[in-house]
Amino acid sequence: MTPSDKYYKEKFNSIVNVLKNNSSKLKISGIAIAGSRARQQQNPYSDEDIIISAARDPSKEEFYPELIEVLEDNFQHWEVYPGDDYNVVHMDDPKTGGEFDLVLRTEAVFDGQHSKDVKFRRRNL
Repeated sequence: MTPSDKYYKEKFNSIVNVLKNNSSKLKISGIAIAGSRARQQQNPYSDEDIIISAARDPSKEEFYPELIEVLEDNFQHWEVYPGDDYNVVHMDDPKTGGEFDLVLRTEAVFDGQHSKDVKFRRRNL
């Protein structure tokens, strides 16, 4: 079974809410949607790409363990794990087959590449 567009929209909103509600811990300054689903060019097996920026541009080695902890606490039946070379955090929903990739970018890169796709922005953290 492949998840529907409605499923991805609902789960994206759930992930954004979790990130926003934990922004004091994670210092999330921006969230954007990217990839083929954002451009409406997905195939049924495409994952959803979520781009994140955090205040003071932490390294992925600093940020991802905290991100994984927050996601595991809130999506307890999902598989949440870092990708190869620690470049991404994967979230897989084994019940539906839904897949999300969360990628940390510096604030400058986030603003430069994703200013049109921003779903959440907080400044002055």
